[in-house]
Amino acid sequence: MKYFCSHICIALCLSIFLFACKNRNQTVEEEEVDDSIVHITIAQFNQMNMQMGTLQKIDFTDEIRARGIADVPPQSKATVSPVLGGSVKNIFVQSGDWVKKGQPLLSFEGQEIIGLQQNYLEISEQLKSLALEYKRQKTLFAEKISSEKLFLEAESNYKKAVAVCEGLKQQLLLLHMDIHQIEKGIITPSTNIYAPIAGDIIRINADIGKFIHPADVVAEIVDTRQTCLYLSVFEKDIVFIRTGQKVNFSLPESSERLYAATVNMIGKSIDRTDRIATVQALPADNARETLLTGMYIDAGIVIDTKTVWALPVDALITEENEHFVLLLQSSNENEYVFRKEKVQTGKRNGDYMEIIPDELVTPSSVILLKGVYHAVW
Repeated sequence: MKYFCSHICIALCLSIFLFACKNRNQTVEEEEVDDSIVHITIAQFNQMNMQMGTLQKIDFTDEIRARGIADVPPQSKATVSPVLGGSVKNIFVQSGDWVKKGQPLLSFEGQEIIGLQQNYLEISEQLKSLALEYKRQKTLFAEKISSEKLFLEAESNYKKAVAVCEGLKQQLLLLHMDIHQIEKGIITPSTNIYAPIAGDIIRINADIGKFIHPADVVAEIVDTRQTCLYLSVFEKDIVFIRTGQKVNFSLPESSERLYAATVNMIGKSIDRTDRIATVQALPADNARETLLTGMYIDAGIVIDTKTVWALPVDALITEENEHFVLLLQSSNENEYVFRKEKVQTGKRNGDYMEIIPDELVTPSSVILLKGVYHAVW
């Protein structure tokens, strides 16, 4: 009897042990299922500056990416060279200055300047006597007193002198010299070089006393008010570009800040090597102030815009190429309870991801938007 009771006790203990193990396994399984539930205390929520919200209506743009450079049209930049050689006498500006059209940049002096004035003065004086001789011979020839040969010779000498005089005069005008003063016998050893356009002085290649030649570039001027974007667009994308389309662009050193521009010209040819066309865009006034000629540009040309439901990228949990959000399930005075729920996403646009609502994640669902990383890790 004792032996029978002992066996019953052992069997009973074994049953209790197996039952306990089974319950433990069930508890573990339940805990594994509950991994989708996230508890956050009110204190944690406030300390981590977490925020909740719903899906947001965001305008998503379909853009063609392009790179380019900031520059000005050819008519808005100038390289300045002297007409004649000479030594720099004075410099009136420096790099970075804004100059008006016709403003003096520097003055220079030299024998060529003096010689040009002397030659003009001499030929203009000779021209007076040659004009009188031509008129006299013309009259004599008309009256059959003088020969045709003498008339033609006087005519030729006069016209040659007129051509030489006019040529010298135009050279003096290119030097911005006062013709009337020269004709009075007043000869000056120096003259000024003036700005051909209004703009910023980006370079001065001159020093006091330096001898400059007609081939030397002594100054470079750029009218930065006319700065444009010149974007390189691939052949396959150029068909989608239209004038008037918006362009969002950034500078490499501050890629997080976007500026606006508008397409105003589309190139009419494709580069045979790179298979790209050039698209010109005009930056907004506030954007133009930040641009310098030669700056590289990263841009997106907006070819379509649509409004979608979206969430900040930071509100998403990404696991094995799938996206999840934390949906609010309940709350009390001590904690918030969230459930990790899979969502269907669309395109990304900047800091936002398109969310396609379904039965579980609706536009009215309350979602943890900020502080997700601290909630799940």
